Amino acid sequence: MLKQDLLGAHIKAIWLAETQQALFNSLMQVMSRPGRLDNWEQWLENSPAYLAVLATLLDGEVSLNDVHGLLTESDWPMLQAKKSEVELANYLLCDASKMVHIQPSLGTLSSPDFSATLILKVAQLSVKQGSMNLKLTGPGINGEAQVAVSGMEQAWLENRNGWCSAFPLGIDCILVDDTQIMALPRTTRVEILEAVHNGENN
Repeated sequence: MLKQDLLGAHIKAIWLAETQQALFNSLMQVMSRPGRLDNWEQWLENSPAYLAVLATLLDGEVSLNDVHGLLTESDWPMLQAKKSEVELANYLLCDASKMVHIQPSLGTLSSPDFSATLILKVAQLSVKQGSMNLKLTGPGINGEAQVAVSGMEQAWLENRNGWCSAFPLGIDCILVDDTQIMALPRTTRVEILEAVHNGENN
């Protein structure tokens, strides 16, 4: 596996084609099975999981808005994506612990694929417990799935449910913590079973 450029500098695994192929396959699995958690730690080399998602999905043909400024200036040339306004961006990168009032692209009836994909950075994903316990139902789920998310403003999910209320319009979401990923396609129904607010005990 080539991990050095022509000047001998180390290239992190997330920028290598073979790694991105493995991560793309993982993304397809979590998108088809909402509620499934995949751990990417073996590929990250201390890179944030959200950057690995972007490295896998983005190229020079798509646009990105870094809503909360999570990327460094050195990340942008590697990602190759064009910077765009929120309303027009193909991808939005957001810190889910901070709520902002945005209106992502929901696509159109004739071209629902023109909608945005949100990459939401959270503190922790779990199948056990967290600040918010969620019930997921819909395509790709056998009956129902329960997952827990910590470090995410509840309004993100409330807004997401509103944005996805007129299928096929809507958005797809990819949630990431430090090493794990989980997807919420627009076809998934998300119910908040329990939310623990700041200052309360789990």
